Order: sequence, then C-alpha cells, then structure tokens
Amino acid sequence: MRNQYLAKSRKCAPVFEPAEVAQNTGDSSLSWINPKTHPEANLTENYCRNPDGDLHGPWCYTTDPKTEFDYCAIKQCAGEDPPIITPPVGVVFNECGKRDDRMVRSRLRIVGGTPGNSPWTVSLRDRKGKHFCGGSLVNSKWVISTKQCFSSCYVDLTGYSAIMGTVFRDPKEEESGTQSIALNKIVCGPSESHLVLLQLETPAEFNERVSQICLPPERYIVPEGTACEIAGWGETKGTGDETVLNVAQMQVQSNSECNKYFKGRVKQNEMCTTSFSGGVGACEKDYGGPLACQNSDCWVLEGVIIPMRRCGHPGQPNIFIRVSMYVDWIKKVMEMA
Repeated sequence: MRNQYLAKSRKCAPVFEPAEVAQNTGDSSLSWINPKTHPEANLTENYCRNPDGDLHGPWCYTTDPKTEFDYCAIKQCAGEDPPIITPPVGVVFNECGKRDDRMVRSRLRIVGGTPGNSPWTVSLRDRKGKHFCGGSLVNSKWVISTKQCFSSCYVDLTGYSAIMGTVFRDPKEEESGTQSIALNKIVCGPSESHLVLLQLETPAEFNERVSQICLPPERYIVPEGTACEIAGWGETKGTGDETVLNVAQMQVQSNSECNKYFKGRVKQNEMCTTSFSGGVGACEKDYGGPLACQNSDCWVLEGVIIPMRRCGHPGQPNIFIRVSMYVDWIKKVMEMA
C-alpha cells in the first residue's frame, strides 16, 4: 500500500493506516512546493514537517482550498515543554488595543457587568441575522472566536456575518458607525485550542468605534491579580439589559489556585479569573468573546470565553482559553491567507 499523507482534520500525515493516526479520513496533502519560505529545508514530497519550529508540532500544506495548512496527528517526542514567559517582559504594542473610554456613558451591562466600551468585540450573526456568539477583531480581516460556536470546521458560512461598531445587540440600520461584514472562511485551531479564526469578506474600517485588540507575546503568562474584563451580548441572568453590550471586570487567578476549585482539571492552555465580587461571569452567547487585559495604554487579548457548566456562579472561577499559547498559529494563518 502506498503511503497516505493525512492530518488531524482531513489533511495530511505520513501513515500507512490513516485510522491509526488521523482523527478523520483525510485528503492527500500538497507537496512542499514553496521553497521561498524555507529554501534551506530541502522540502520534497508531502510529508509532515516542522521547518519553522512550530510549537504545535509538524504540519503540511493541504489540497483543501479552505485550509492552507494543517497540523499532523503525530505525538510529541518526550521532552520539556517550551518555556513560558514569566515574569512579564516589556512589550511595546503599536496600533492596536486603543479605545476612547469617554465614549460610552449610557447604560450597558454580562452577569454582574457595569457600563463599558469594547471596540474589538464582534457580534457573530447567523443566516437570520440573530446574534449567537462573540468574537474579537485581531486585525482588519480576521476575528477570533471559539469552535463551540460552530457545528464543524467545515460549516457553510453563506449568510453568516460579523457586526461591529455598536453597543446594541440589534442595532438599527440607520445607526452610524455600525459595520456588518460577511464571513467567508473558518479555520479551526489545534485540536486542544477550541479556537477558530474567521476571515471577513472585506476589511473592517477602524475608527473610534471599531479597532483591533493586541495579541499577547507567545506563551506569556498573565500575572495573578491583573485586572481584566470580559464583554458580550449574552445572558445576564436578570442582572442587566441583554440588548446592549455588557462589560464586567475581574482579576486573573493563578492556575494553581484555580485548580484547587476544579480539582486539577485546568490545563496549561487555559487561564482563570475570579470576579471582584461573586457572581460575575460569562454566559450563553458571550462565548467566543474576549478576556482583555490592559498593558500600559493598550488592551491585549489574553483569553477567549468558552462554555462552562455553570455561568456566573458565586465563588466559581471563570476559565478561558489562553491565547498566548496559540499566537504562532494565529499569525501563521493570517500570513498564509
């Protein structure tokens, strides 16, 4: 039998029996036909390789027009995990994570939320125009959200859109500054990430109501006690108005402390917060939205909201996907598009 080169989600890996390695039956991969990117690597054939030292393991180009590359279902060799960045290092952010906090003084409210402003928070809309999840604008053409908001990595996005530049869940057509942009591509992240990147059909226009949030340094660990905030149009459990954007502040909690509550179930690719007061948390339809933390005068996307068994439960820490663990993947997807 000839080798078949498959990856985790229908792409490529050098195996004799796909079922032994791949999670699903896959398509053949493309050869490494781009010597401009890695001329010294001698990349021939279509084997899974890791010429750029990707921390998530070997990958390959694919024949799927919707997915430029995918990771291969190959276990990591035994060894130490890549180092995390802690204590924090000085990082300079340019042209991202800026907002005018004088803008929003009207009533806004997430469970236990208070008025706020989040110009990078996006409302994802289904074919009927209904809000179903949140997202964060990480550049003019890409939104990051969570995989749990979609039925699969190959969902037909026809009729789906992203709305930004408004605090209202159902903005009026005549509201100035609102942008509604069709989604034309979904890219799922490494399997354990629960992340997706969504490509916009046309670039968003940045202004005082719409801006991109900064990405953190790779593998950065946010210090315990850091003040952050979540934003979304999800359930408020009677604590506020669900028709407007709600923002709530909370503090980062160390994974070791968080694991005392969750009995060791919190992983390295996740992070926790505890609210300033009991009962602050994200709920249904907030999922995919940002956990934003302030670094000097810029806001950084440190976490992505994911579903939990109970939302806004007093005394329960909140769990998020740690974005810094996937910055290399995010940048690679955007660069290859």
